[in-house]
Amino acid sequence: MRKGKGHFADVALRYAKQVVAGEIAACWQIKASCEQFLEAVEGDRWTFDAAKVERVCLFAQTFPYLEGTLAAKKLRLRLEPWQVWILAALFGVVDQHGHRKHREAFIEIPRKNGKSTFAAVIALYMLVADYEARAQVYIGATALKQADFCFQPCREMGTRSPGFVTHYGVRVTKKKIETRDGSFLEPMIGDPPDGSNPHLAILDEAHENHNFARQRQTMLTGMGARTQPLLITITTAGFNEAGDCRLLQAQCEQVLAGEMTDERRFSAIYTIDKGDDWRDFEVWKKANPNVGVSFTEARLRELYQTAMNVPSEKPGLLTKHLNVWQSSNEAWVNMKDWDGNADAIPFEELADGSKAWMGVDISRVVDTTAIGLLVEGPEPEPVLHFYPFLFLPEMAIERQPKNATAYREWSDSKDLTLTSDNETDFAALEAQLRTLCERFNVQGIAFDQWQAAMMAQRLGESGLPVRTYPQNFQNLHTPMSRFEKLIALGRLKHNGNRMMRWMTGNVVARQRGEFIKPEKPPRRDEAKIDGFVAMMMALGLASVEEPTAIEVWMDVL
Repeated sequence: MRKGKGHFADVALRYAKQVVAGEIAACWQIKASCEQFLEAVEGDRWTFDAAKVERVCLFAQTFPYLEGTLAAKKLRLRLEPWQVWILAALFGVVDQHGHRKHREAFIEIPRKNGKSTFAAVIALYMLVADYEARAQVYIGATALKQADFCFQPCREMGTRSPGFVTHYGVRVTKKKIETRDGSFLEPMIGDPPDGSNPHLAILDEAHENHNFARQRQTMLTGMGARTQPLLITITTAGFNEAGDCRLLQAQCEQVLAGEMTDERRFSAIYTIDKGDDWRDFEVWKKANPNVGVSFTEARLRELYQTAMNVPSEKPGLLTKHLNVWQSSNEAWVNMKDWDGNADAIPFEELADGSKAWMGVDISRVVDTTAIGLLVEGPEPEPVLHFYPFLFLPEMAIERQPKNATAYREWSDSKDLTLTSDNETDFAALEAQLRTLCERFNVQGIAFDQWQAAMMAQRLGESGLPVRTYPQNFQNLHTPMSRFEKLIALGRLKHNGNRMMRWMTGNVVARQRGEFIKPEKPPRRDEAKIDGFVAMMMALGLASVEEPTAIEVWMDVL
């Protein structure tokens, strides 16, 4: 229910209602978050306190712009409706005791939308104006340079606002902002300090923070003694889909979609939708709520044109300016096209006896093994449907700590099968292959000639159509070229396996003359592509349509 009146409370409500009504273009995550905000405001459990919204917003607007033409004119900050909405959700929705509903926030905003300045305002407010004695405010990052991107605006705002310093009794130094009553704001690099008792922790650019999971957990644990603490993760998208930041975003999206319950968590994820075409400039404006304020529409159009005209720049621009997560800044696959094809026929609904091909990429001892099943869709639709079966020994999780959290989550969601052995479980792999061959009319099973020769021989001797498929430029160029066309035309569907998405995003195209083949990004051994290679092998067999061409594939042994 609403308590009191106020200009900023009205702005927040109007913005949320316009988003939900489709009057303001927004992705599904922002629409869902606005819906949850309005439900809290209109329901009986929470109170929407307009006075609290007014207080934090008026506080924010006492500070000056720090850069650009608005700073040159010495103007004070003017909050945009999307910023007012976030502040209203975080500070205005309270329980019967006047304590905030939300204890954690995940805010993902594309670059150049005033992210650091916005975070700095929240940090300063909770340092001096949130009625918390001896408040501890931390800005966490993996390195001082990154932490300083958020701490420096705090310091500059303080020094450029004499009234702030005198009114609150603040002392601003190079590495710390502190008050006479013992409250302080400081950067946090690496591991959190022992005994920390944060009132607010801001984890800035979390996608780059290798200590993110540890910092977040330590901050959450240390907040137990505070009445209404807040932890904010504020970031752009990044290039590690197996990282802790991306996994946290996935959890937040589950909350927004109603698949998981966590009413204490708030999310504001500005990006584009699965069905959006990044080639449409209107989509770029949709993902950037501060266009026309912190940067011009003309500048955004320049970035858009660069993405259109310079393929090597596209992955980075889509990640940083549309918040499209990718596994590599050199990614070969357009992940928006990939996501747009995640509507394969459910595996259990496939017709028995359907024409199919399989590719098998087997690891060396402790690594990922992949079976790629490619099934021909029902006539007259010329569509192929892809289903990955991914295996990993438990021992690999211990040996690859960077991917450990992701592997566990993918195992829980059935996107990955963990085997108990300390090396590749050939028995489980062979059993899966035989099961698939019993159900489908398998035209060929592609193995690299160096992999699992004994298994391939057993399968071949039992009458299964085993084929050798060397993973070289000549054999992989054709399916990769065909893949590009099929995925762009919507004629290669997949089942949305999250680990497969990560692997696909890791793929870099290595070129030799006129040929290309998939490889991992350089110097990133943790970036796996086995599922994609298996898919290319299956697609390679499916691409051989002329009878004479079948002679290329020789039986094992």
